[in-house]
Amino acid sequence: MAWEVAGEEYGVKTISYSFHNHQHQGKHPKILTRDELEEGYNACRKADETLKRNFDRIQYPYVRNLMARNWFQIKNSDEVFAIAKTMTSTTVEGGTGWAIQMAIDSRKPIWVYDQVNKHWWTYVYKSNSSLFVGDTFIPMGNYIPFISKHNFAGIGTRDLTDDGMTAILQVYKKTFNESQEKTD
Repeated sequence: MAWEVAGEEYGVKTISYSFHNHQHQGKHPKILTRDELEEGYNACRKADETLKRNFDRIQYPYVRNLMARNWFQIKNSDEVFAIAKTMTSTTVEGGTGWAIQMAIDSRKPIWVYDQVNKHWWTYVYKSNSSLFVGDTFIPMGNYIPFISKHNFAGIGTRDLTDDGMTAILQVYKKTFNESQEKTD
């Protein structure tokens, strides 16, 4: 919701993917069908091949549906911005980590703000360049990313801190200030 609320100031329309009996406050809900949720479960299973968190042992349908919903945020985006409780160079914690792994599996551009270490990371895929040895997250120090694609996913932890909210606001500010400068 933080991405949606902050984006309203800039005219960003957010689709809130949801499912039957899910309480959400988004202004533009898209209720997923049973078939769409099944597609999301399959994306979770694929992510689980890397995460090794055992998706099929999650007993609560509500939690499984939340994770399946994440797939549609990723599937329908061109790039992903996430706020994480914490992370390392190889993994993102919690439900956000599932969504990020789905984005990696889909080879989307990814930016993750780590609320503990207070900086952005970006995911770098294997390349022919000798600069990188393999797929990994790299810390970006003081760099603030900006939205470069029309369809982006803004996702993250339920435990949003003031620093996490500031990171969201900075992305929007940088995106729309740079866009304005280009048209002037």
